Amino acid sequence: MQNKGYSREWLDKLIYNSDIVSTISRYLTLTRKGNTYWACCPFHHEKTPSFAVNQQGQFYHCFGCGASGNVISFVEKMEGTDFIDTVKMLAGWAGMEVPEFHGDEDYLKRRKHRELLQNICRDSAIYYHNVLKSKDGAVGLNYLLGRGVDSKTITKLGLGYSNSWQGLVNYLLKKGYKRQDLIDAGVCDEKNNRIYDAMAERVVFPVIDHNGKVVGFSGRAIKNDSFAKYKNTKATEIFNKSSNIYCINLLRKARLEKNYAILVEGQMDVVALQQAGFSNAIATMGTAFNKNHVQTLSRFVDAVVVCFDGDNAGQKAIARSLEPLGEEGFEIKVLSLPEKLDPDEFIKKYGSEAYQKLIDNAMPVYEFEINYEASKHNLADKDEIPKFVDACIGILSTIPKESEREIYIKLVAKISGVPRESILRQLMFSKNKAVTSTETPQVAGQTKNYKAEQFVLASILHKKPWALSVDIEDFVNNNLKNLYKYLLANNFPKVSKLFEDFDVENSTDIKAIINYDFSKIAKPEEEFSGCLAKMQLDSLLRRQEAVGLEIVNCTNEQMKISLLNEANEISKKIIEIKTLLNKVG
Repeated sequence: MQNKGYSREWLDKLIYNSDIVSTISRYLTLTRKGNTYWACCPFHHEKTPSFAVNQQGQFYHCFGCGASGNVISFVEKMEGTDFIDTVKMLAGWAGMEVPEFHGDEDYLKRRKHRELLQNICRDSAIYYHNVLKSKDGAVGLNYLLGRGVDSKTITKLGLGYSNSWQGLVNYLLKKGYKRQDLIDAGVCDEKNNRIYDAMAERVVFPVIDHNGKVVGFSGRAIKNDSFAKYKNTKATEIFNKSSNIYCINLLRKARLEKNYAILVEGQMDVVALQQAGFSNAIATMGTAFNKNHVQTLSRFVDAVVVCFDGDNAGQKAIARSLEPLGEEGFEIKVLSLPEKLDPDEFIKKYGSEAYQKLIDNAMPVYEFEINYEASKHNLADKDEIPKFVDACIGILSTIPKESEREIYIKLVAKISGVPRESILRQLMFSKNKAVTSTETPQVAGQTKNYKAEQFVLASILHKKPWALSVDIEDFVNNNLKNLYKYLLANNFPKVSKLFEDFDVENSTDIKAIINYDFSKIAKPEEEFSGCLAKMQLDSLLRRQEAVGLEIVNCTNEQMKISLLNEANEISKKIIEIKTLLNKVG
């Protein structure tokens, strides 16, 4: 965490005043069970809640995906804001004044530059929109009106037009922006040492992130046939076509009414659906739907209806989109449009009510995948049937519920003509093969008594009543030893402090200690004694070996006597601990 810019005392007060349960309740519905609050994780998709909030320790942890942190990191992830903006947001909710930030100059410089790029994009969007509404934008306006886009939708989506190559350049330079800043923001391109509007002679669609900031543009050529039909802003510090989603800002507002997104192919499809009242319609920036898109989308909805064009290319695009969505656990349905229409054409021809009916009756994802596989094979050819069934086995093996899987086994049997029992045998064979070929890798870096050290340190960190003090040298694992040193040096602080001083997200050892599940330990007092004894025995055996070497190499008689006495005491302690361990089993 970037915490050098504010005093530790002030940050502690902010975290104290921003109770983690109250803050997370702004985003999730929490259910209390004992001393822990539970919800479905907002960072991955699940049906059974595994996202735990610990009010006493002021931290959260998801047992499904491993996400963990304190109140600041939670809001950062949910809002997509940086540290300073997150702190300001929390302070506003807590009614606290924010002191001046005195931190990393490089961090402040990067933040200031990002704000500059956002301001340039915002002013560019205003310019394009004003041009569209003026007489200079008649060509762009007529195009949109001809496509059935009304003035209300144009305003809602901030649509614009660029009628010249230099108009935007002159406008922004007059506002005081520098030439290089316009290039860095992606609104201008450079050729032969001259800069020009990157969206010249195009209808412009501003791309707005989920926080309402304009970060880039997509432009649709309408006059010059030599242009590529669509052009996106180049990759910048604030925009990347492989991760930004068109109209994600409107989806965020719409999610309270509709907890699903309608994923369509292009901007004009989104425009048509938004105008028809589907405020949860989104699209990528002309790229295949990928894990970056999924990560963004997962903050806001649990389900997606995929609706691409009804032609073959559209069906292929749907198939490509399903994999990343399925891997993240989204509930997916597929809307197939008749007559090879696209959503824009369907809405114009049949209206929004008919489209809503299609959504309500959208095809389950597994049915689509099986039908799509069938379309790729000539099932009139007997040689193609085994290939189709093999492809479907891969689909069937991903279906978790047995009852649901049975439905699709029957569907594959019906389409292929292969008996259900034969398909079931193939499926079972493929599963057994996968199990027998799977090996469990040994975890690197785990020492002999790693689990014992883990339990002891977790007990100390969480201030369990059975926890006793430990000698620092009893720890062998360096990460755990360093964490114990930190606890000693900081007078055993609250768990939430660790998220400020360590990169918890990327430390498997520390994360495991923070989120240790004590409920699995039947007799924790006895377990602690046994674990501590194992650690002490291991420490004594190491010391015994070292003392033995010192005795062999010692030439000083008095020193040798002292070492022999120490070796004798170590032997007695080893016998005592071994006796204790034998008693506890």
